[in-house]
Amino acid sequence: METKANYAIVGFFTVFVIAAAFGFVYWMSQYGRSGEMVELVVNIPGSANGLSVGSPVRFNGINVGSVRSLAIDANDPRYSIAITEVSADAPVLKSTKATLEIQGLTGAAYIELSGGRKGDENILKSALENGTQARILADQSSVTSLLATADQILDRANSAIGDIQGFVTEVRGPLTATIGNAQRFSKALADNSDAIDQFLKSVQELSGSVSAASKKLDDTLASADRLIKSVDPKKIDTIVSNVEDVSNDLKAASGGVSEAIAGFRRTVDTYDQFGKNAQETLKRVDALVAAVDTQKVGLVVNDISAASADARKVAAQVSEFANKISARQEDIDQTITDFTEMSNKLNAASNRVDSILVKVDGFLGDANAPSLSAEARSTLESFRRMADNLNAQIGPIADNLKRFSNSGLRDVETLVTETRRTVQSLQSTISNFDRNPQRLLFGGETVKQYDGRTRR
Repeated sequence: METKANYAIVGFFTVFVIAAAFGFVYWMSQYGRSGEMVELVVNIPGSANGLSVGSPVRFNGINVGSVRSLAIDANDPRYSIAITEVSADAPVLKSTKATLEIQGLTGAAYIELSGGRKGDENILKSALENGTQARILADQSSVTSLLATADQILDRANSAIGDIQGFVTEVRGPLTATIGNAQRFSKALADNSDAIDQFLKSVQELSGSVSAASKKLDDTLASADRLIKSVDPKKIDTIVSNVEDVSNDLKAASGGVSEAIAGFRRTVDTYDQFGKNAQETLKRVDALVAAVDTQKVGLVVNDISAASADARKVAAQVSEFANKISARQEDIDQTITDFTEMSNKLNAASNRVDSILVKVDGFLGDANAPSLSAEARSTLESFRRMADNLNAQIGPIADNLKRFSNSGLRDVETLVTETRRTVQSLQSTISNFDRNPQRLLFGGETVKQYDGRTRR
């Protein structure tokens, strides 16, 4: 070391460095507080075990301060006092709850602030304005309650263990005997395992039979229940009353029971004789059936089938004819009506002519009159004959109309079809002439067309 060093400057520099270090530490601590700090006194009921100076104070899990000192309340030794410093911005209200909590598995305690009703007074701001200390009463934590009742729990555990030991001592003998009996029983079961298997199989089969029987019994009971429900009680009363009446009638007619029994016997004998006769008749029928040739029966059946098929065809043709007549029924009815009207008019005209001729005969009264009357009468007779002929011809005309509606219409349809074909042929010929008139004008085939050879 230099012998001429200035010790005063060195000492001053050392003191300055130490002061700067303390100032830096203080500045860091004040910077971590994030603003103005306010003192908050927390009264903790019971033990404050685990809480120490520097323990954090949290509001809803957020660090807002720390514990500065711990003491016992001199006025009430049941409480511990924790003097803390919290941020003045923390919303500590009168309704805010404070509890002593344990942090994780380390066992370190901290003060947890939570809750508060909106609109309550902020005790930190009130303390700053009034220059007093803010106080809050903490709730006893579950950990504290557990530690407080640990002795009671241990006492109960000791008493329970003592009771268990006494119980084991008392039941040791009976339990040993029971285990021995169980061992002998298990050995007996092992020796009789085959019989037990057979017994279990029998029980299983029995259970299956019982289950099947129970199902059938359920169905039977359900059917009986439906039957009972379907029966009308009034009808049952009527049946009972009828049975009672019948029993009374039987009682009254008990004297004629013997005669009725004799009549029943005669009836039974008659039915017996009828049964014997029926057996003989059946034997004859069997013999007759056996004598019938099956091939002939088959031929007869085939003939009947063919006849039925022909009858079906005839019925179909008749039905078709009837349909056609029905389709032309209006025309036929109109024709018959016209002929009938014409004959009626002729008859009326002949009657009028007769009356006119009679009047003429009476009016003339000369020699020429008889000849005129005779001519008129002959004319009238000719009119009558013509009317009679028309009436006689109405039936054939109707028949001819019917035949025309059958075959004539088909001929007309054929004529129309042929006419259509002819018109189509004429149209095709005219079309060909329009497209190429050379064949009609010059004759021969049309101009031949050749495909040119492809040059390579």
